[in-house]
Amino acid sequence: MFQHGALGGATPDEYHHGSPRMEAYLRRYGIPKRRWDSPDPDGESPEAEWGFEPTLRDDIERVARQRGWRVRRVIFEQPEDMSPFVAELYRWWYRERAIDCRRLIVESFILLEPWWTLRSGAAPFWMVFNKQPSLDALERYLDASRPFDEIALTLFSHGVDSVGLPPIERWAMALHRARRDGRFVGVDRAAFPRDFAVFLRFHRDLAAVAERFPMPAALSLRELEIFLRTTGGQFPVQWVDLNVARERRSA
Repeated sequence: MFQHGALGGATPDEYHHGSPRMEAYLRRYGIPKRRWDSPDPDGESPEAEWGFEPTLRDDIERVARQRGWRVRRVIFEQPEDMSPFVAELYRWWYRERAIDCRRLIVESFILLEPWWTLRSGAAPFWMVFNKQPSLDALERYLDASRPFDEIALTLFSHGVDSVGLPPIERWAMALHRARRDGRFVGVDRAAFPRDFAVFLRFHRDLAAVAERFPMPAALSLRELEIFLRTTGGQFPVQWVDLNVARERRSA
């Protein structure tokens, strides 16, 4: 399989057929083309980083039948579909621990810090990349959720002013949604998107958070079930129990 580009600002149609903004991107970097020359597609497959390989399901179901285990599929169309679900799950989990979660950490691509997220009592919102669709997803979540007192945002830097990249000022507008304090974490606003030191500063800045909470025990499946019952169909994520009968073992 040949994968042209990746999930982010440009659409699949733009990769294959071009567009005014794709043409402007190529011109900006001195490439004497109006669009990319790539093979005509003969099918469509999930992107390498996010897709599910169906043959894995057969192995999972086989082992579950042998062991008498329960199998549940988590189904969603786009990687970011899980982000509002996870953020609200964390807020609910904190409330169960008598912690009023008023802090949001917005993570970007591989810039993730699950340990410090829990240690600082924050809810995580993960973005696929640093492009407009991810900014749109973040703003939709902020529109629908209870307000946060603090919003901390990091941005993955990939080095080019590529298609669909919002300017840093546009990202800063999302931070204005915080009731008390909105700030970038590890981001050099003047250097973005060529801010490669962000990969070190992001972790250092999060570790400097003064307010800290005890690390919880692992979230149990029973607690997850309770959250799923309370939220119903609020999120674009399906949880499907598979009827996997136990195989009879020969004596």
